[in-house]
Amino acid sequence: MRFDLLTIFPGIFDSFLGESLLKKARDKGLVDVRVHDLRPFTDSKHGKTDDAPFGGGDGMVMTPQPLADAIDTLKKEGPAKTILLSPRGTPFTQAKARALAREERLILVCGRYEGVDERIVEHWIDEEISLGDYVLNGGEVAAMAVIEAVFRLLPGAVGNATSIRDESHETGLLEHPQYTRPEEFRGHKVPEELLSGHHENIRKWRRAESLKKTAEVRPDLLERLADEAPLPRFSIALVHHPVAGKNGGEITSSITTLDVHDMARYGKTFGAERIYIITPVADQQVLVERMKSHWTDEEYLKKQNVRREGTVELLVTAATIEDAVAHARKRSKRVKLLATTAQRVPGAVSAGQWRAVAAEEADEWIIMFGTAYGLGKSLMDRAERTLLPIEGNAAFNHLPVRGASAIILDRLISRKRKEPI
Repeated sequence: MRFDLLTIFPGIFDSFLGESLLKKARDKGLVDVRVHDLRPFTDSKHGKTDDAPFGGGDGMVMTPQPLADAIDTLKKEGPAKTILLSPRGTPFTQAKARALAREERLILVCGRYEGVDERIVEHWIDEEISLGDYVLNGGEVAAMAVIEAVFRLLPGAVGNATSIRDESHETGLLEHPQYTRPEEFRGHKVPEELLSGHHENIRKWRRAESLKKTAEVRPDLLERLADEAPLPRFSIALVHHPVAGKNGGEITSSITTLDVHDMARYGKTFGAERIYIITPVADQQVLVERMKSHWTDEEYLKKQNVRREGTVELLVTAATIEDAVAHARKRSKRVKLLATTAQRVPGAVSAGQWRAVAAEEADEWIIMFGTAYGLGKSLMDRAERTLLPIEGNAAFNHLPVRGASAIILDRLISRKRKEPI
């Protein structure tokens, strides 16, 4: 693969090209990097490559003539994809590096000053690339980053080709922590999982740590993975105890027919394993069973001309959330709790962030919806994860549980679908 670099400061690349794996790759003929000084291409007798911008303003702009002549000259040697390194370009990613590694030749134009004349961008440049949301003095450092990211993906460039397979961004996640000898350093030990010799446990640990690090540092990456992530098994818990009262203490709320009936319909619609109605009150549990009997009564069904057995059969009454977890463990080895709330709490995750990791973290999740003023604090503390709240445009934020649960389930479980043309 060949890189042609256009710059007004060619000396910047001297040490970069003569060190480490890039030097070895050049010596082996895997990559050819040629640095071209832009100044000899200018018609200016003083070697000038910039001028004041039309319309006024601070700074200088790189003039079109030397850039156009240099690119035209280089393309006489064969076709090449021409890239301008610019802060207004599309962000450079690992996926873009893989795409560029499939090219045979790249011309990298290193911008300077306030930028280059727009006519060059429109007629001589194929693509603009940016390293990130910040500004450098010029495109030289950005060009080095592109070369470094691209050449190492070429066959034979890295000694152990499998070493790049699980790196940060290759799987869409940040890489897990790495450790080497000694096992204990100044009182700090290597995690036991890495010393176990159990390959599957090591794999699970690395995956969990990768997810944890990504959630802490780059939660936006998890959002991107959400649509490709497998949907987790889940159940719904409509919690009547412990829930928050008006004054903040924990209370037991009363069951309402509409809540139970609608939660059953939501569960069936979104594919829940079960819908748990959580109440320690015996009379309330009996009420739920009476509702179920009523909704499956043949005479009632004939009058309504509708069949609800498929939804009602998902309903299970439980005295506590612990009882619901025990019931779920009869079909799933691991069960975790996901809390919902109308308040912002530290460490809360978005629907996309949860879905990106949920299938990896548990065999089944129980999504808890609190009646009254929301889940009680003791139950919130028990949850493995908490969702960010639904937030409207007003200060008021107290949706009825039926409305909030429908919105949340749609965000959590529904996949994005392309509308038909």
